[in-house]
Amino acid sequence: MGGRFSAWDGYIDGTTEQLEPSRRILQSWRTTDFPADSPDSLLEILIEPAEGGSKLSLLHSNIPQGQGKSYEQGWYDHYFLPMKEYFP
Repeated sequence: MGGRFSAWDGYIDGTTEQLEPSRRILQSWRTTDFPADSPDSLLEILIEPAEGGSKLSLLHSNIPQGQGKSYEQGWYDHYFLPMKEYFP
């Protein structure tokens, strides 16, 4: 916990706030598109047992107004689609 991360050549950065191994990850998260006075958003990843593996739920909150659809599409295009292809 407390570890910093970045992705996409510095476009995304944040801090791991809470960690429950194999169950939950909570991160503060922001991009260079966030207005300077906006607080970090929160990214919560929940991991649950499921038939044949695990179920991953992602909750991304406190996104600056008007930016939610863009991040929703980004999660789908850059994370969920590639994961579906990698983990058939």
